[in-house]
Amino acid sequence: MAESKVFPMNTFVSVLRGQSADVAQLDMLAFVLQVEAVDADAAPLAQALVKAHIYETEPALTKYAEGDLGKLGNQVKIVPMAAPEQAQAVLEAFAAMKADLAGAQDAAAKAEDANKALTKEVADLKAKVKTFDDASKGAEKAIMSSNTKIDEHIKKLNDLLAEVEKVKKEGVVVAGVAGDGAAAPAEGGGASGDSPDTGGEPEADFGFGSNPFADSDW
Repeated sequence: MAESKVFPMNTFVSVLRGQSADVAQLDMLAFVLQVEAVDADAAPLAQALVKAHIYETEPALTKYAEGDLGKLGNQVKIVPMAAPEQAQAVLEAFAAMKADLAGAQDAAAKAEDANKALTKEVADLKAKVKTFDDASKGAEKAIMSSNTKIDEHIKKLNDLLAEVEKVKKEGVVVAGVAGDGAAAPAEGGGASGDSPDTGGEPEADFGFGSNPFADSDW
């Protein structure tokens, strides 16, 4: 049989009461279960296993009220489990579940970080798409305005070409040359009305007299 070990009574009572485990209690639990150490997270489970072992070893303790246990002395000698394999298997299963839980939590945290990064990336892409759409709308508006101006210039050019073709076909009309605008010669075939009259005396203020004998009709 394994050697016994002495522990403080308050540590012993704290195990039976299921109180929060301190270093002394964890040491007692590890001794009874014959494991190297008991994880603080596994303390409630270890307490239940050790409590069952104590009551199985000393059934009379079940008759004591919690307040009466402290009257039994300041210390208690405890023997470890004779066959702790099942209890140890329970602790190992708990440790495995804890590791799995930690892995799942880590994976969940990574997934959350990835989701945040993806959400940010999507937001950035949406912002870029909006910027591109705004730029496209501006470019489209500028192109439409440019096309309108080009159409106006083409229309003006077509009008000018039409005028040129018209001139080629009809010719250039000069005022006083073509059509009915030709002036008839002065009546009498003589000099125009602007020529001074022949014969007579010069004008009183200014003018030229003419030789009345210079006319061929004289």
